Amino acid sequence: MSARNIARLAVQSTRQFSRTSAASSGEVAEGYKQLKHIQAKFQKPDGKPVHLKGGPVDQVLFGTTIVLSLVGLLGIGKLIFELSYPAKQDE
Repeated sequence: MSARNIARLAVQSTRQFSRTSAASSGEVAEGYKQLKHIQAKFQKPDGKPVHLKGGPVDQVLFGTTIVLSLVGLLGIGKLIFELSYPAKQDE
């Protein structure tokens, strides 16, 4: 076999692997339909930010994130205050 024949066989086998049955059958996969439904839900202009459009779970996660951020900021403020005004030692 020559190099030309080997190259032609490689191209033909690559073409076979690149074809999918869904593309040739004309049917749309179920996962694709679900994805389009989810995209439509997130693109609906209802005034909510995108990070809250997932429902109540997103609201709980967002609230938890806010609370933990505030606790962290208060802890940093306390640390800075304690380092700025150290406790006096009794001698």
